[in-house]
Amino acid sequence: MKTLYYSPDTDYSLVELPYTEWVSVKEPAFFEQIADQDDNHWLSLQQTACLSPYSNLVSLMKVGDEFYKFDGKTRKALWLSGRLPPPDTLKAQVFEISAADFADLTTQAQANRLQTLPINEVIQGIYQELGLEFTSDRIKSGFIYEALNIALRGRPRALQDKRLSHEREDIDLKKAIKLFSNELMFLDSLNPKPEIFVTGVLAGALIMLGTHRDLNEYFARVNNRQGERKVGVEDPVAGLIRTIERHRIDDRAMPSLLSIELCRKTIQSITLWEEGYDSPLFWRRKLVTGVDHMPYIREMKRAKHIDGQRDL
Repeated sequence: MKTLYYSPDTDYSLVELPYTEWVSVKEPAFFEQIADQDDNHWLSLQQTACLSPYSNLVSLMKVGDEFYKFDGKTRKALWLSGRLPPPDTLKAQVFEISAADFADLTTQAQANRLQTLPINEVIQGIYQELGLEFTSDRIKSGFIYEALNIALRGRPRALQDKRLSHEREDIDLKKAIKLFSNELMFLDSLNPKPEIFVTGVLAGALIMLGTHRDLNEYFARVNNRQGERKVGVEDPVAGLIRTIERHRIDDRAMPSLLSIELCRKTIQSITLWEEGYDSPLFWRRKLVTGVDHMPYIREMKRAKHIDGQRDL
């Protein structure tokens, strides 16, 4: 990249760089949302010799020492597809912006994406951005939005009170998925059954795994329905499986409240499992009734050092 002009007063510069270098420049979250001319515009410029250099002028943003593409998405597609011959070099206008302004643009872009794409597709896109590769249908499908909200806020987004300071902002999905990446990778390794790891159970799993408990055996048994029964009593795994099946049959009218309830019951089942095989609390006749999940969420947030973060 060669600087052709620089103005310290305006934080503006003009540079020349190889096409191959421009292609490798990072694309911010809002790159696809920047308005651009259509294919015909750029194709017609190429046919007019005196105007064709204009198609080789792009814009970049500089944030600290990092460069990001600002425009050029249509031309990039045309060049990569071969519909337009790619130039050897490009000239780029470079505008410097602060890290805070860049963060604001990224946040707004995420909000815009949420409004235009199904939420599971947004989450799948975040998986790709973070380099997370899942193999199970339950996790890779991206249907984890409400589980993340319950795990971090205690209830689905629709039931949160935006008048409260800690619930006013939407959760930052990218931060949330990165925060729970280890837990999601572990659960994915189990090939979790969708009919077992419904939203409330998944939320409870994220909370309790997030407190650094050793629950590998527990969740493997839950996923494989490997609960134990004795005469008249059952262990926490069998009890949770029976609870999930009971809810699936009996309660279909209010899924948001059901998810919270299943989260609470999952947490109670785990606490009973931790009592140990020889404890009288380990074996129950009745289904678990659920415990207050908020203290466990607070414990998880302390363990992950995210207390006070309004977007989580």
